[in-house]
Amino acid sequence: MPWLPYHHDWRLAYQTSLGLRVHWFGRFAGTPDWEIEHSRLAADMISFFFVERNACWAFINGRRLALKRGDLLIIRGGDEFSFGHDAARPHVSLSASLALEQGGMANALLCRRFHRRYTIAKPERFVAEFEKVLTAFASTSPARELHISGALLQWLAWLMNELRPAMDRSFAEDRSVMDKILLAETWADARLKDVITLTDWARAVGLNAVYFGRIFKRETGLRPMDWLNQRRLQLACQQLASTRKTVSAIAESCGFASPFYFSRVFRKHFGQSPMQYRQSQC
Repeated sequence: MPWLPYHHDWRLAYQTSLGLRVHWFGRFAGTPDWEIEHSRLAADMISFFFVERNACWAFINGRRLALKRGDLLIIRGGDEFSFGHDAARPHVSLSASLALEQGGMANALLCRRFHRRYTIAKPERFVAEFEKVLTAFASTSPARELHISGALLQWLAWLMNELRPAMDRSFAEDRSVMDKILLAETWADARLKDVITLTDWARAVGLNAVYFGRIFKRETGLRPMDWLNQRRLQLACQQLASTRKTVSAIAESCGFASPFYFSRVFRKHFGQSPMQYRQSQC
């Protein structure tokens, strides 16, 4: 019998590794009371904000920008932002916040040098491309996830061809800092029930505590221990709503020193006791 090649011996035509995370993708506003309160975008995300109809304004890192129909605003990880519009003439926007993981980078889009604002020459084309993704999100097909991923990548490819952002050569240093913060968050997430000191946390990502605290706040907007408390409270909310664990058991599993301390912190943060929160979720 003649020797036959295995299929993996054939010449490789194409190979890539991509990961998509989408925090929102949709059409927003159109109501007089619309506004987005002062917020900070997560360090590994990028957002695209397109004005489809009428006008609005944004404050990005303290600077006010007036936006009209056809304007596309780029918000990068770590940016502080808020939005508002004239209630008498409500605007409509198309907005997406996402990350494209590629080649070990948490978000390859952040290694591009986008301008803060673009004016799209043919706004109707942007809307048409965006709506293809909205249609995929509305799909009930068994292959819905593939439809969404394909539509998102096609939209991103179209957008990158339109904007043609250059590579940002300074990104390597920024990425190194961002990766350490992401690693720090992952490390803490896996140890929420344990005692975590700032020194041990910083050492886990190879930094001293003072520098770690400074860059963590710069990238997340929160001091490390404040972030840790918020994450523990988020986990506690999930357990209160979805399990029958006692408050004492939840306090212990979320890393709080005692049920009393847990209840005090929970009430201060949410304005109600853990039991009241559980009852409100029923």
